[in-house]
Parts: sequence; C-alpha cells; structure tokens
Amino acid sequence: MNSTDDSRPVITFTGEGWSANSRSLLEAVGAEACEWRRPLGRPARQVRVEALLCSPAEAPSERPCIHTFWSSCNDVDSWRSTEKDKVEKWIRSIAAGDEWLVILPAPKIADKARTELKQPERCLSSRDPGLLRRVRQMLLTAIGQEEQSLGQDVRRERERRNEQGWSFGEYLALQEKLAALLGALKGVEDEALVQYDELDALFTQFVRNASLVEPPPWLSSFSAPLKEWRGLGLDSNTRFAIVNGDSSLLQLRSYLFTRQLNLLLRMNQPQQIAERCLPLLQICFNELRILEVDFPKGAASCWAVQVALQVLHVCRKFPDQVHSLPAASLCDYACQKLFQLGELLGLMPGGEGPTSTQLDAAVWLGAGLGPEPPFGGEQLKEALGSPATFQKLYLELAELALGTFKHLGRSRSARLLGHQLSNFHQLRGEPHTAAAYLADAHSAVEGWPLLGTNILSQLAECLNGEKLAVARARLAASATLSLEERTKNWHQLLEILDDLDADECVVPLEEIFELVSVQPISGHKQQAKVKLNSLLPEPVMLIPSFSIQTAPPQVIRKESNPRGRRQRGNFSACLSSEPIEIQPGPNEFTLHAQGAVHTGHLCQLSLLMKEKMDFVSAESRLGLIEVKKGEAKVAVESGQLLARMPQKIQLRFTAGTDGIDEGTEITIKAPRGLSLGEGGRQIVIELPKTEQGMESVVPLDVLATPPSAKSTDVEYQLTLSSSLWEQAYQVPVHFTVPVAASVKLHTAMKTKFLQVVVSSTCGQRLMLSEPTLELSLGQSSALPISPEPMVLDPERPLSYIWKLEVDGPVRAKFNVALTKDDTSGFYNCEFELAECATMIVVQSKVAAATGAEVCRANAMCHLYLTVETSEPSGQSLMYELLADHSMWAVCGRTAGVLSMDQSSHSLVLDVMPLTSGFLPHPQVRFSKYIPANAGLTHPKLEPFGPGQVYNKSKSLQVHVLPAVQAS
Repeated sequence: MNSTDDSRPVITFTGEGWSANSRSLLEAVGAEACEWRRPLGRPARQVRVEALLCSPAEAPSERPCIHTFWSSCNDVDSWRSTEKDKVEKWIRSIAAGDEWLVILPAPKIADKARTELKQPERCLSSRDPGLLRRVRQMLLTAIGQEEQSLGQDVRRERERRNEQGWSFGEYLALQEKLAALLGALKGVEDEALVQYDELDALFTQFVRNASLVEPPPWLSSFSAPLKEWRGLGLDSNTRFAIVNGDSSLLQLRSYLFTRQLNLLLRMNQPQQIAERCLPLLQICFNELRILEVDFPKGAASCWAVQVALQVLHVCRKFPDQVHSLPAASLCDYACQKLFQLGELLGLMPGGEGPTSTQLDAAVWLGAGLGPEPPFGGEQLKEALGSPATFQKLYLELAELALGTFKHLGRSRSARLLGHQLSNFHQLRGEPHTAAAYLADAHSAVEGWPLLGTNILSQLAECLNGEKLAVARARLAASATLSLEERTKNWHQLLEILDDLDADECVVPLEEIFELVSVQPISGHKQQAKVKLNSLLPEPVMLIPSFSIQTAPPQVIRKESNPRGRRQRGNFSACLSSEPIEIQPGPNEFTLHAQGAVHTGHLCQLSLLMKEKMDFVSAESRLGLIEVKKGEAKVAVESGQLLARMPQKIQLRFTAGTDGIDEGTEITIKAPRGLSLGEGGRQIVIELPKTEQGMESVVPLDVLATPPSAKSTDVEYQLTLSSSLWEQAYQVPVHFTVPVAASVKLHTAMKTKFLQVVVSSTCGQRLMLSEPTLELSLGQSSALPISPEPMVLDPERPLSYIWKLEVDGPVRAKFNVALTKDDTSGFYNCEFELAECATMIVVQSKVAAATGAEVCRANAMCHLYLTVETSEPSGQSLMYELLADHSMWAVCGRTAGVLSMDQSSHSLVLDVMPLTSGFLPHPQVRFSKYIPANAGLTHPKLEPFGPGQVYNKSKSLQVHVLPAVQAS
C-alpha cells in the first residue's frame, strides 16, 4: 500500500491512562459529521473525519497529527507531585506547530491542569461531553493547515511548468498528496477528484502542444516503445515509475483514470464512469499518434478493449448504468476495436483460421496484458487465443450495445451498429440475419445517397428472388454509382426477371424515375400528358397507365418510409397507351382513355416492365380530369403594344375537345380606332389542323388610333366568329399611347411664344421628327432646331417652341412623327388657349424716401408703379399689394381701383424693408373690377387670363443696406 491509499490524519496516544475504553472513545470521532470552515471565502462543508490511532513511534510522517496524553491521576496531590512534571516534559517533546491534547480522568484534575498549564482549551476530562467535538475541530484545523500549505506548493510548481528541469512526475506526486488529504475526508471527494482532473488536463495540454512546438524533456520519456498494455489498476510500482519518469503513456492514463474511478464510486456517481471512459480511450489513441509511440500492431486496441471490459464490469454492479447511453457507446467502441483485432489475428468467422504469424502475434499481445491480468484482461486473453471465444465475446458486446441503443430510442446508432453486425454475420454464413440488419441500417441513412447505395449494394448480396430484383433496380438508377456499375446492375436485373416466377413486384416509381409534370386534358377524348426523367442507364419498354380516382376523396394512405413496400391501387378506371420505349433522361408521352371515360382525379402512375416489375407512384391527387365538351380558347400574346404605330400580335388558339379541322375560317372584327392587317376593320384567317388540347399560333398586324390624345392606356375588344363557338368570342387587346404632350405660353411684352413639351409614357426609347403646329387663327413660326430626328428617353422629355402672331383666342394642333426600330407612326393632339394678347404692362421701382439716398432696413421706402394699357377702355382695375411679410411691411394702403380711361397710370405706395440684402420687389396682383349695378348687388373681381398682364420688373431686386445703429 502506498502513501496515497491511506492518508487519514494521525492521533498518537501516550500516558498511563490509555486503555481500551480510550481507543473506543477516539474511534468514535468519525461517527458524526461536523462543519469544516476554511479561509479565503471558500464555503463551509459538512465532513466526517476518521483518524489513525497509533503510538508516537509508529506515527507516519507528513500527515496531520494530534498528540494526546492520557493521565491516570485521580487526586490533586499526585498531580502536583509527579503528574504535572510528566505532562510538562511531554509537551516540551512535541514539535512546534503540532496539535496536542491532555486528557485527565477527573473533571477537578482537568480544571487544575487548565489553570496551571495555562492551556484551558487543551486540557479536557475524559468525561467531558465536548471531548469528541474538540478532537474533530483540532483534526480539521490540522488538515486545513496542511491543505493550505500543499495548495500553495502545487500552485507554485504549476507556475514553474515551463522551466527547465520541471518534472511532471514530481508535480503529480505533490498534487496527489493534496488529493489524498482531501480524499481522507468523507464529504469532499469532489475536491479530490478536481485534483486528478487538473492533472489529466495539464498532461493533455502538454501533449497537444507537442504537435506544434518542441516538447519538454520529461515528455519524451512517454514516447518510449510500449512493453505492456495492462488495463486499470493501482500498484506501488506503477506510481513509482510515474514519479520517476519511467512509465509509459498507457500506464499514466490507466493510473489517473483508476484514481478518478475510485473517487466516483465513493461519491456514488457511477453514471460518470462510462461517460469519462470513452473520451479517455479516444484521447489515448490520438496521443499515441502525436508522441509517435512505437508499439506492436493491435496493442493499443487490446488496452482499449480491456479498459472497456473493466468499466462495463463496474457498471454491471449498478443495473441502471449498464443500460445507459455512455455504457452503450463504450460497448460500441469496444466492438470496433475487437473487430480490428479479429481481422488482424485471423479470428473472424468464415476464414481458414489464424496463420502461424497471426498466432505469434496473438501470443505477444496476450503477454503484454500481464501474467495475471485483472478482470477483462483474462477474458480478452482467452478471446485472442480462440476464434470461438472471440466471436462469443464480440457478439455479447454488440448485442448489449444494440439492445441499449434501441431501449434508449437511439435508432440511428442501433442501425449503424447493426450494419457492422451484418458484416460479421455475412462472414459466418448467415445471410438472412445479415439482411435484417442491413435493411434496418439502410433506412437509417436516408438522405445520404452515397451511404445508402453502399449499404444497398451489400444488402443485394444477401437477397434473392423478388427482393433482389427490387434492390438491383434501385442500384441501376442510383446517381452515386458509375455508368458501368449501373449498367451491370441493370443487366443483372433483366436476368433475374427472366428467371422470376413470382407475381409482379412493385417498386416505388420515384426511385427509378423523376415525375416532372402531369397535364390532364378533359373532354370526351380524355388524355394526360406525362413528362418524366428516366434514371436507368439503358432504354426500356414499359406499359404506362394512370389510375383515375372516381370515388369521393378519402384519406390517402401515408407511407411511413418512402422506400417501403408500395402497393398498386385500383386501375379499373384509367388512362393508358401501347408499350412505349423510355430513353435515359427526359421523356414525354400521352395517355388516352380506353373504353368508357370517367370524371375524377389522376391518382397513381404505373409503368409495367416485362409484366413482372411494376414501377408505381404514390397515391396522390395530381389533377382533375372531367368528361365535358370544351370549346377552343384564344389568347393574345405580345409584349407592350404602342398605339399610333403598327404592331404585331399573335393569336394562340387552343383546341377544344373536338379539335380544329384543317382550313377552319375565323372572322375577326375590330372596333373603331383599331385597324387590322392592311388597314381594314375586318379580316378572315384560316387555322391549321389542331388536335384536342394542342395549340396553333396565327400572327396579326394591328394599328390603334385612339380618338383622344389625353388617354395613355386604351383597350379594344376583338370579336371572333366561327363554327368553333356558338356565340361570338371576344379577346381584349391593350395598347399604350407612347407619348403625351403639354403646352406652356410664354410672354415677352406683346410677343407670345408657345412651348410644347413631349414626354414618354411607355418607358421605351423613341425617335421624334417633323414637328408641326397648325393654328386656326394667326400665324406661327418655329424657332430654329436641328433637322435630324431627336431621341426621346423615358426620363428626359423634349421641348419645341413656336413664336405666335395672334390676337385673340388660339386653337392649335400639334403633330410629330414617331419611330421605334423599323416601325414608324405619328402622334397629334389639339389644345385651346383663351384671350392671350397682352392688355396691361406693369413696371415697378423701389426707392428710398425723400431725404434718403439709399434703402435701409427698417426705413420707409417708396414703391413706384406704372400701369400701361394698349388701348384706353374705361374698364376698372383693382390692384393688390402682396408683400412677403418676412421681407416687407406695407405702411400705407394695400389695394385700390384704377379706371383705365387713360393709357397710363402711376402709383406710389409706402413699404418698409425688414431685412438687408438683395430683396425682390413686392408683388402686385391685378384683377378686372366690375362695380355693383342694378343687376349686381356687390362688386365682382375677375382674374386676367395667361399672358394678359406682363410685369417688366418681375425679376428685379433692390439692394437694401443694414439699418443704421444708434451710437
């Protein structure tokens, strides 16, 4: 037993009062839990502490210790004469810092000792009820001091881990002392487990860093070749080798995990054992690779299987743990490693047995397990020497893992393990058992085509008859196989079908073909157009049929697995055709009603091959097919149609149930404003022969001339008359007016200019040329422009300007030629302008008031207005001063009436600028003033028309200086 197996604190006993009763009293120290309080803010814990009772000479070193002196003195005289000197001499012999306690039989002697020794808390009577509590407190105090000291040493050594000369073995021995100290207390085993977890993590980090940087010298010792690969266990030799740097990687890992396992069992947490074991095994294989450890092939697998067997043996003591997920995963991992050993040593079934070389390897691997291996090692040793024992062990582990996976609902893990078992049973010559596992595994990899194909290929080797034919058909259509492999499976399928005597086997259609679309065509000649892609490598002759569901809709059977057994539905009412050849890739064919026709939904597609294999789709409602007489339909196909320009459209005729005969005449009539063909409003066309549901296209030239230029979208109705319809058939045609025009009148004194703005309304680029303006009265002359056509962009309008010579109302017509690509058209619009001759000319001027030279802010100014008329008429005018209140303030009158019996009038109005700068003149609005008379009770104002009032000073500004600041 090494020092870490028993680290209980020590209680030494001395004195004539020690007896069997005293031993019984101290042995009761660990019977009750007490509170252990520690510094540095750590929480208090309830612990039970057990101590080792021995004489001072037998006391082990480096352990927390309490020295006790048991006195037999019963009277005061004896205490004073001899016993006191003995006690004082004993106290002086105790090392400094050690805890001690004097126990006397009588309470009065204990009181006397407390007074004279001046240590009241260390002198107690054996009859004192607080004796055990005091002993526990002293033990925990000693343990706490030792823990604090060891903790500081561990942290100090950890900080030195990157220094030269640092050794992991020495550090392990130091931290293991701390773990043993904590493990001696019942109640803080988790803190002891933390110490081993830290050792495990630190070593793992060093190994990972070794793949990136130069490893430290002490780590190189773990790269030594493996000489043995024993499983879990504790012995002094292993620990001594680890501390001195002479152990192997597997010895270190086994030792640390054994310590963790023992602590987990003491903590009653067996669920963590298997959970920790599997990552350990995986990490060890990775570390062996990183450190490039040399070992016989199969040695690491032997170690992993032995450790797994030992852990599973421990889990069997806890019935709820042996069937847990971690235990099942560990079993699965052990099966994988055992399978590798079986292949290496020739232990697999179906072979000729191990060769001499393999026997030698088995003996060598068994010797590495040790002469007397623990549980699991002996079992593995027997399995390595006997194929029968090996197969039995493999099946036991595999069935345990498989059953646990299924019990826990881990169906995918169970199926993958079943896939491995299938290989084993195939080697044993049990194809039926292997087929069951492979079929289950195949359903688990749905969605992974490559895995599914590989498993299906293995499954095909275990099947025969109808099931083999279905498997070969799936493989022939698999996209993950090469063309050569698919063709091979296809030829094997043809051979199987030739020899197959059973009834037709049903295969899900979507596994062999891709159903692209189904188009039902109703009528008294019912049809269905089917488009599908064949995944087969070669052409195949098939008999297609499509069932019609004539009954009311029912709940359709939902298949839990798309690859499950498909059933053929009711094909008493169906569409079918003669045998057709389906080529690899896209195919299209038409099914017809044979005999009576039915109304219903297309339900299930069947493709029968050699009358022995039926590819059937799932039942679904793919489209309604009815028994009815359908008339031909017409639709207009075109892009955006532009009015006032010749356009081409296509009339698409879809034949009804009776089809369309060759030479059928169609009379097309257009409404007013729409021309057909060469300019008429009626045209007759002939249609080609068109079968039911088929289409034919007839081109047609049209020209739309809407009566109003204001509309941008126009719709016309084409009326079609023919024997195809009992009544006239109308088809709407939409046109867009390509451009729109607006006018603006501009005035310069008495001269008038008319601007026509043309913008695009169709969103297309057009060419404009030959613009003209026609006047009903007066004359116009266009301003010079380029004779070349101009481009009209959708986002950039064009403008044309004419100078007018008119006197009175204007009625004008604008014309312009349009061109797009090779198509030419025209556009015109009419507009009217009321009286537009200049009647009044206004001129304004702002000047400083009398006595001032310039206009200043907040100073009075005069607004001089001059109103001139072309001919004195005696008509009254009303003026209104409309000043911007942020710039001007009107100081006098704001409105007045003028009688235009003279050709000119002058006005002076008072205004005040409110800010400095260049200010626009205040605006003046003029209106016609109609006074009240016999027929009009109140005066009336009428506005002037556009261009009748011309303001010569409209754009002038006056310079206003800032106001003069008072000094």
